[in-house]
Amino acid sequence: MPLFKRKPFELLELPSDLEPDELVYQIRFTKEIFRDYPAYLNRINLYRQRLWSCKFTGKANLTYEEALVSEKCATEKVQELPKELVAPALRIIQFSMLSLKDLADTIAKKLQDCPFVGAELLGRKDGDLFFCKILKVIEEGCDSVRYEVAWLDRYKKVVENTVVNREDLVCKKLPFSRQVLKSFVRESTYRGAPWVLHDKLARKHGISTNPPVELRSKVFVQDGLIVCHKKRRKTEEDENNSGMIADENEGDKSKDGPIKYPIDDMLVQPGSDDPDFTDRPHPTKDFKVPMDCFGDLLMVWDFCSSFGKLLQLWPFSLEDFENAICHKDSNLVLIMELHSALFRLLIKDGGKYLSDVENKVRKLKVLCPRIFILIVVRSFPINFLSFDLELLGFPLLTWVPLICRNRMFNINALCL
Repeated sequence: MPLFKRKPFELLELPSDLEPDELVYQIRFTKEIFRDYPAYLNRINLYRQRLWSCKFTGKANLTYEEALVSEKCATEKVQELPKELVAPALRIIQFSMLSLKDLADTIAKKLQDCPFVGAELLGRKDGDLFFCKILKVIEEGCDSVRYEVAWLDRYKKVVENTVVNREDLVCKKLPFSRQVLKSFVRESTYRGAPWVLHDKLARKHGISTNPPVELRSKVFVQDGLIVCHKKRRKTEEDENNSGMIADENEGDKSKDGPIKYPIDDMLVQPGSDDPDFTDRPHPTKDFKVPMDCFGDLLMVWDFCSSFGKLLQLWPFSLEDFENAICHKDSNLVLIMELHSALFRLLIKDGGKYLSDVENKVRKLKVLCPRIFILIVVRSFPINFLSFDLELLGFPLLTWVPLICRNRMFNINALCL
């Protein structure tokens, strides 16, 4: 079963009161059934997120289906482990405190020194090494073990059968990798450090499920499962701390010392001189320009503020820019400086800007015509503006739709 955020995930049980002709929604790879389409859709979206991991290989950032395929492949590889080595490997795994890598190395080393029935290896005969196959393990006393082997020729045909000692056998490299052993360990256990076998698997191979003496002070049995004392103590401490009041928690934090930054934004405490933001401020609509033009106003002001150094402009506030745009009596210095800076930049370009526009190689280099016309047509007389635009290579009639759309001038004024 794939793990959700590295933790076991339980599937939903089938509804008990389903009708034979009832229309339901079923998830193909989990066989879960839903009557409600939004619930079905939420569960499908959860399975499609890359929050799942393979239980046997430990691969993370998988979808549920990808984790299922990974577990299936890992199970097939685990079947490569000979049946004669399953019980010895399980005995090594049970209640081991080693890491997964060290445990796999230990199993590989011990199994390599443990010949089993059906294993093909090298044996010493008449001073030379020949291929042989173990037919039977003969136990003679507590520590004495002999093996009945069949000697093979180069065509893997049996030549003769003899009984040899353990010292006469030379074990080859194991026919499976360390990764197979790691998958076998994960598949056989339900927890690690200490690694504990599933009860059914332990009883099948006659392996004790009682913790050894040296681990009884570290683990205990709860609901039929082995649990570490550390986790139990941590759970009890969490329950006790949950009943403490907020003042005591703040006192404990102050005793720990100064806060080390950076920290999460939600953990930052307000200062003594900070305003008290109890209510969310309401958006204001008190502007001098129409609301449908305020976005353009803000865009132009942000452009001038961002590239003020390149345009050689002094910084100015949005409020000053709004007042200058809405002023109709005379041409203000701010607007004139903006026009002068933009024209100066275009003239210094040396014709490259205009050639790019004519060839349609790329978009406008400095600013688009919509932003440009919003600034320029505000202050200059139309005849003076047309002269400058035609001097720079912009036909006047191409600007008519933009000017009319922004309601700066009417069409009659432009035709003068």
